[in-house]
Amino acid sequence: MNLFRRTLKLIGVLVLAGASYVFYGFVSAEGRLKEVCSQIKPAMSVADLRDFGKKHGLGPGAPGESGVHFMVETRTFGRYGCTVILEAGIVKDAKYNFAD
Repeated sequence: MNLFRRTLKLIGVLVLAGASYVFYGFVSAEGRLKEVCSQIKPAMSVADLRDFGKKHGLGPGAPGESGVHFMVETRTFGRYGCTVILEAGIVKDAKYNFAD
């Protein structure tokens, strides 16, 4: 019976740790993503933008050459991210975006 209780406690701790990790990701996402989006500068190329997205956990990884694109954080399942406006393969503007 003692082994059974230890196993249940271990499972409980693991579930709590996992839930805490996910919860922290959502709680800290706004500040974190505002900072990340402010680092996307006008005149960045699409290739630089893709590398930047991979480095910071933003997806989808392949924005097109022109138009409005949403680079969202995969950790928050796309709820927080950046709106990036591209024109002829060059970043024109980028800002924080929250999908609610």
